[in-house]
Amino acid sequence: MNQRRRYKNPPIEEALCEFRFKPGQDWDLTIPGRLHVRLGDAYPGKPRQQKVVEIGLEVKEGIPSELQHKEAFDRVQLVTENEKRVVGVGPDVLSVHLLRPYHDVSTPQRSGWDEFYLRIKEALNAYWEVTQPEGVNRIGVRYINKLVFPSKSVLLEDYLRCVSPTVTGLPQMVNGYFSRTEFSYLDGVRLVLSQGTVPEPEGNFGFILDLDVTRETNVAVSIEDALGLAHDLRNRERDAFEAIITDRARNFFDAD
Repeated sequence: MNQRRRYKNPPIEEALCEFRFKPGQDWDLTIPGRLHVRLGDAYPGKPRQQKVVEIGLEVKEGIPSELQHKEAFDRVQLVTENEKRVVGVGPDVLSVHLLRPYHDVSTPQRSGWDEFYLRIKEALNAYWEVTQPEGVNRIGVRYINKLVFPSKSVLLEDYLRCVSPTVTGLPQMVNGYFSRTEFSYLDGVRLVLSQGTVPEPEGNFGFILDLDVTRETNVAVSIEDALGLAHDLRNRERDAFEAIITDRARNFFDAD
């Protein structure tokens, strides 16, 4: 599909692109500062620290056994003055984030993916100059969408094609819902779809639609290839999003 459709009111709460680099280099505490020197004009806000915690299943003899919580590392974030655009850097990892508003209808050629890709390219180039990594072995593009409806009586089936099915014998009133499904493309790219209800002020209905597309490579790739793969993952995310939503949802995102 690869449709380049710009909605007046896109539901994107946060978009992020993450690069993980071939391990091997010792973490240098001066890297965030050196990166900030190169990106300071675009991210003039005060840098901040983010504590990252990894959560996953411990696998023994091929069988998941128990949930593990492991503190991974501190990540330093470079931010704009309004904190809506962010670059995160940590050991062998770089991420670029755009928070709502993702798209500005008054400047369509300088917002949305056009702005996002330029920030990704700028941040990746700066990181490469500072750290000179051997290459990238994992790329991820993730879009977290938040749908807020001004009504409690919403039929999600009117807006989304992949919601929880009704089951005969269970109550028809659903107070909360969450699901996570992982898909694989033929070339090994993975798509994780997470969705569920979220609390909203009285009288509103909130729903999260989270699309996370990742590619891992056996051989670390160059900066040019990494940028091309990021663009490809964005196209897949866009196709998945359009496949999930209905025409009624499209009209809702295009409403004044």
